Amino acid sequence: MSRLAVFVVAIGLAACGENPATTPADAAIDADPAIDAAPPRETVMETQSLAAGEIVEGILTGGRTDSALIHLEALTPTIDWNLHGHNGGGTQMIHEELGKMTVDYTYVPASDGDWFVLIRNGGTTNMDVQVRVDLFANMAWRWQ
Repeated sequence: MSRLAVFVVAIGLAACGENPATTPADAAIDADPAIDAAPPRETVMETQSLAAGEIVEGILTGGRTDSALIHLEALTPTIDWNLHGHNGGGTQMIHEELGKMTVDYTYVPASDGDWFVLIRNGGTTNMDVQVRVDLFANMAWRWQ
């Protein structure tokens, strides 16, 4: 009878371990959602060589169900850039930053249309800007 009691107690103690619903793998609620995100439909990767003060402009075409992840990188903090539209004949500034070495910006248009990514060398010497644009859903990219 004492062997049976020891066996029952041992089983009971073994069952008192961690609750499987709260193990670290399942409890990682704050994990980075980008890890599980779908890969981009297309990735544009180019180097733009810009003289001092020179501007290039790319065009995103898309709508509410589309998105783009814009990444710009240079060796010096002289990237001036903005994202803007020209709906109705005016200019709608979406986002602008000056004097950056790196840029990471996710854009989801509020409406269908063309959206312009202006990149400028704000420095006094030539520079190369690494441009990477990840396109999701039906977003399209072209250089102007």
